[in-house]
Amino acid sequence: MTFSAEVRVASAALPVGSGRGLLRWICTSNPFYVLSAGLFLAGLWISFGAQFEEVQTWALMSGLAGYTLLLAVTACLLVRFGNVWDDVRTILLLVVLMFLATSVTFDEVLVFDPVRGFFCYIIGLVFAISVSEGLLRGIRLELPAGFRLPYHLILALFFLYPLALRPLLADPHGEALLWGLFGFSPIAGLLFLTLLPAIRRGPDYIRDNGSPWRWPLYPWVLFGLLALAVPARAFLLCWSMQLLDMSELQRVMFGPFFLAPFGLALAVLLMEIGIVSKSRIVQWIALVIPFFLVALTLFCHRDDPIYRHFLSVFTARVGEPLSILLLAAALFFAYAAWRRVALSTEALTAVLLMLAFVGPDTLDEHRLTPPQTTPLLAAAFLQLALGIDGRNSRRCLAGAGFLLAAVLTLPEEVHESFPVEIVVFHLAVFAGLIIGALFNDGLARLLRFLASGLIVLACLAVMMGRADASASVPPTMLLLYPLVMAMLLAVYGRLFGERSFVVAAGLILAGWLSLAGWRGYCWLRQRVLGLDHLLLSLVLFAVAVLVSLAKSRIRLRWLAARLSMNRQQ
Repeated sequence: MTFSAEVRVASAALPVGSGRGLLRWICTSNPFYVLSAGLFLAGLWISFGAQFEEVQTWALMSGLAGYTLLLAVTACLLVRFGNVWDDVRTILLLVVLMFLATSVTFDEVLVFDPVRGFFCYIIGLVFAISVSEGLLRGIRLELPAGFRLPYHLILALFFLYPLALRPLLADPHGEALLWGLFGFSPIAGLLFLTLLPAIRRGPDYIRDNGSPWRWPLYPWVLFGLLALAVPARAFLLCWSMQLLDMSELQRVMFGPFFLAPFGLALAVLLMEIGIVSKSRIVQWIALVIPFFLVALTLFCHRDDPIYRHFLSVFTARVGEPLSILLLAAALFFAYAAWRRVALSTEALTAVLLMLAFVGPDTLDEHRLTPPQTTPLLAAAFLQLALGIDGRNSRRCLAGAGFLLAAVLTLPEEVHESFPVEIVVFHLAVFAGLIIGALFNDGLARLLRFLASGLIVLACLAVMMGRADASASVPPTMLLLYPLVMAMLLAVYGRLFGERSFVVAAGLILAGWLSLAGWRGYCWLRQRVLGLDHLLLSLVLFAVAVLVSLAKSRIRLRWLAARLSMNRQQ
């Protein structure tokens, strides 16, 4: 009788209801392996966790090794004689969990007895590698080299990294130790990136593995467990390997930005998995991770003096952590855009805009700084390039908006010596005209008419003397400004067949001529005192001529009527 048949028979013997569901869940999930491992670890820690004597250390090591071997042998027997792969998956993860537990158990031993601690870690690593290889061979489970080598490298990091830190423990506040404690997360990220060649080979690389497990559950559940262990190990290293004074025992230098390098490495792996499997959801999860890291860094910031000390060292040597993280996220999104991941360019633009408002006080006071020019320029050029390349008027409009904002953020010295606001206004007008010329959709047509309307209003303001021009603008330029803009509108209207533009240009020209004539008359009036009388006399003379012409037309009509009557008689 098979296992599933036994489950059905056992469940049929129970009344319908919660009892049968509970039995089905127990038989399917079999949580007793996990409960057993948890109780065993608790018992070992209660019995030998202090490790004051050497015998306690070796007893703890022997207990961990013995229980790990028990799990490994059980897995082999279940596969060989029972073919119960669901339970074997749980057991294999527990075996790896025992390796990780072994790697964090002897930190205090290494600190107070370096020789004993050294042997514990070396023996633990050799044991972990040997059991892993023996277990794979025993259950005939294939783990290709592209996955097996990163797995062993990650195990080696967990076991050997404390040995590298041991010579630095003499100075708990020394910069070398601080950087060593921080370095675990970046190195773990680099080791996880060695999975990239295996990821790019796709699901076929792991298809014939000797088990019913398929991509992505195998082998990503294994590496997911290792990934979850990295933050915990980074925290425990800071907790146990920095020998602080008694007054500082409850403090730890670990901070959320420690996880940023490792988190970005995981984002790269997830993005590659999403690309290979053509899963948009996985790709979008990868794009969200950098924003999660930014939020973690920003909102989990704290006032611990030990943490603050390393933060000041990091800022002095590298830069402000939040800005560095945003720059790294920008590089990640640029790589994602190069890999043609959907929404990556939007994410890159968002990060550049965030960089524009992040400064030295943002992390401490959660306060945004005045916008900076360089990130805004980068966002502008990105959107303009994407808009022109993809024939997208909305992206071009967004890029033009970012460009205008960048010009407005120029230093005060530029504002004092240069009419920045006037330049921004004309850049906005020209941007509308250019986008309207490049595209022919609804937005482009709207921008054309808005730009023409702004030009007409600007010309009226200049002609009426309402424009607040700075002293650096010559009067001659103000005089010729309406003529130049009228010519621009006329040419633009003729090129694109917009009669309204030509009409607007004609109105500007008529207004300019009227205003020029009036100003000329006012200037001449100051020099010829009787000019009003002379002009009025000429006007009256013109009226008299018109009256005479009217009379002559009436007289001619009367004469024509008399001649017509005479002919009829």
